[in-house]
Amino acid sequence: MHKLDKKRKQRLGEPSGIGLFAKKPRTSSELKGLEMSVVSGDSHIFLYIKDKDGEDKLYACGGNYCGQLGLGHTNNISRWTKVPFPKDFILEKVVVGYRHSILKGKGKDGEDKLYACGDNEYGQLGLGDGKTRSKWTEVPVPQGFSVEKVIPGLYHSFLKGKGKDGEDKLYATGYNMYGQLGLGDNEHRNQWIEVPVPQGFSVQKVIAGGFHTFLKGKGANGKDKLYACGWNIFGQLGVGNFNDRKKFTEVRVPQGFSVEKVIAGGEHSILKGKGKDGEDKLYACGSNNNGVLGLGKRSDTSKWTEVRVFKRKRCEGGKYAPQGFSVEKVVFGGNHSILKGKGVNGEDKLYASGWNNYGQLGLGDDKNTRRKWTEVPVPQGFSVEKVIAGREHSILKVKGKDGEDKVYACGANYRGQLGLGDEQSRDKWTEVPIADLLKTLQEDVNDRKKDGDVLEDSGSSSFSMGLNPRDCIF
Repeated sequence: MHKLDKKRKQRLGEPSGIGLFAKKPRTSSELKGLEMSVVSGDSHIFLYIKDKDGEDKLYACGGNYCGQLGLGHTNNISRWTKVPFPKDFILEKVVVGYRHSILKGKGKDGEDKLYACGDNEYGQLGLGDGKTRSKWTEVPVPQGFSVEKVIPGLYHSFLKGKGKDGEDKLYATGYNMYGQLGLGDNEHRNQWIEVPVPQGFSVQKVIAGGFHTFLKGKGANGKDKLYACGWNIFGQLGVGNFNDRKKFTEVRVPQGFSVEKVIAGGEHSILKGKGKDGEDKLYACGSNNNGVLGLGKRSDTSKWTEVRVFKRKRCEGGKYAPQGFSVEKVVFGGNHSILKGKGVNGEDKLYASGWNNYGQLGLGDDKNTRRKWTEVPVPQGFSVEKVIAGREHSILKVKGKDGEDKVYACGANYRGQLGLGDEQSRDKWTEVPIADLLKTLQEDVNDRKKDGDVLEDSGSSSFSMGLNPRDCIF
């Protein structure tokens, strides 16, 4: 148990719960027409709910010491609190960086709009200054530019979109000490500046890590290409050495490997993709001091090194294949990693490695480090839809056999970031009490139905991540 939580335990007593999964009030299975998304930064979380009538609701909890919840103050919040957002603004997406948050959406005339709040010490909000904001502040969008994606990193941010003639364009702002903006220098920026893209390269994806950035896309010949820039002291760019890059530099991937996904952490990176025979493969590079890469050793690596969840067994024809686990998703926290996938019988499985000082791996203990992939128990009777990792906490969105949505969380809670109404950390998956909140929203939907509005039943929900929109948060 972390020393901060020992003090809280003495003052507040043990958190409620029996066994590996702490108990909370049951969520109603009658919720219809609601889409729920959750995003998490360092220690702050947003719950974004939209019904089929277009009504948006935004709730938040956790760290707010830089005003990153957009509540107009800087007090941390341990209970879900409704977040006001600008009038005449249609919210489409909430994305979060380490200590800043950005809303993407449309104005009343259909124009692209961005609003931001939180830490702005290095200009990561793109407002032209270094002043932190505790209220949602409109962010000027570059003239003639159509925003498709907002990608926040630790202290820097990117915009991906189209120019006035339909051409691909990138803009960046914020911290640039290691060249992570790809501008060829180390100067910070406090307003959006266009980023030069390698000639003949079409950008499909921007992945912003702690202090490094990847571009995934296609070359002039239509082949997959990967570029990187920024901090490389641990070899996290995967270019075979430990020198920083101020400009986007081509990254050579392992021969016969096709990259599907790039995941950038604070000091490390992982590639998910397929081998030459179509088998799932993972490769990692960068810092492994805390076992975050799951390689079973502590050494850093500047070369892409294959990550093996299990020992491999020989199959027909002398080929090798992963035994018993198919990887669907890789999620990074600050210094921990979680793999989501399927077992041999198609059942949901989770594996985790790295720091566990607050119980963020959900293993029922707070032993500091796991250097090898360790199976994580999944809440019984639920299927795992999404996994999120904050800096020192983790979140699961699950669905019950009756179709009800539930959220479980574990790890650090010293700023109330688990939304449990207290500040005690959990080493067990604990249900987050969102039932009353969802039921209230459902009553609003039903009231509008009675008033003559017609809603369609979506029967689905979405769950997204902040950094990268990313698959990893710090």
